[in-house]
Amino acid sequence: MSAVDIIRCKRDGGRLTAGHISEFICGVLDGEWQQGQVAALLMAIVLVGLDEEETDHLLAAMVETGERFDPASFQRPTADKHSTGGVGDKT
Repeated sequence: MSAVDIIRCKRDGGRLTAGHISEFICGVLDGEWQQGQVAALLMAIVLVGLDEEETDHLLAAMVETGERFDPASFQRPTADKHSTGGVGDKT
């Protein structure tokens, strides 16, 4: 499905499938989707929203794009702290 079709689907209140979301994530990562298309889909998502299943698909697709490690490989308790990058985000 093309970027335009995926954007139109969400804009018009449709549900994004795992395939749609995978197309979006891959298109962003490989540069196939133009900035305006990325912005249009994100705006449609903000305005229409994602249901729980769509959110699960989005999270899964994002996780699959990065490196992962097994925290069980550490010999002691482990914690992770992420910064949102905002001003004043201090620990």
